[in-house]
Amino acid sequence: MEIFDGFISAVAAEFKIPFNKGKNGTYTATLEFDNGRSQDIMISLKKDEAGDRVINYRSVVATLKQDTWEFYKYCLGQNTVFDYGALALDGNTLIVSDTVLLEDCDPRRFIKSLIYIAAKADEMEEVVAREDSN
Repeated sequence: MEIFDGFISAVAAEFKIPFNKGKNGTYTATLEFDNGRSQDIMISLKKDEAGDRVINYRSVVATLKQDTWEFYKYCLGQNTVFDYGALALDGNTLIVSDTVLLEDCDPRRFIKSLIYIAAKADEMEEVVAREDSN
C-alpha cells in the first residue's frame, strides 16, 4: 500500500489534483470540467484473480429509478464506444469503472484513465439524471 500511496502523492503533486484518502484506503478526487460540472471518482488498489495489484477507478453515474429495456440497451451500447472502462451496475447504481495493472501504470496513464472515467461518468450522468450530483 505504501507504493500506491506514494504513487497517488506523486500524481497529485504533478497534476495538481487533490486526493482524499478514506479509512478503507480508497482515494477520492473531484474533477471539475470547463462546463461548470464536476464528478467524483474513487480510486482503490486491489488484487485481481491472479494476485496482481490493480488500480480500480469507479465513478457513480446515477441510482436507477427506471426499469426499461431501451435504457439498458442504450447503456450497453455505450460500452462499445468507450476507450477505457465500462458502464456497470452495482446493485441499482449505474457506475463507470476501469482497472489498470499497477505495474504497467505510469502517472500519465493513471491521469488519462482518471479523467476519461470521470468525464464519461459525468456525460452519462447528464443523460440519465439531467443534473450534476457529483
